[in-house]
Amino acid sequence: MAQKKTTSNSKSTSTRSSGSSKKTTVSSRASSKNLPPEPDKEPILSVIWSYSWGKILYLIVGILLLVGIDLLFSMDNYDRFFIILGIEIIAAMLIGWLVYFLLDRKKQREAVFGSDPSEEV
Repeated sequence: MAQKKTTSNSKSTSTRSSGSSKKTTVSSRASSKNLPPEPDKEPILSVIWSYSWGKILYLIVGILLLVGIDLLFSMDNYDRFFIILGIEIIAAMLIGWLVYFLLDRKKQREAVFGSDPSEEV
């Protein structure tokens, strides 16, 4: 019986020794952290946006998403769908024109004054 206990002790010792080998691998990984850091990776959405086909893709996905949400809100009532879609198109046109005129006005001020006078405090 004494031999059986010794064997079980040797098994537990062998598992402990394997556990200590895992600790050495962890410590070797910790020492590899001293390597220079990897360069920052850009998010995939900004990489797609940098290509012209990516901008077209975003436009198509946005339009499909908008039409899908309109269909959900209209609950298959086509009159309501077209009214909601028409209001959204008019709102988008008004906001687009407003942004265009504000940016154009800012560019004209920068051309006349050399810099934006509102930024100077």
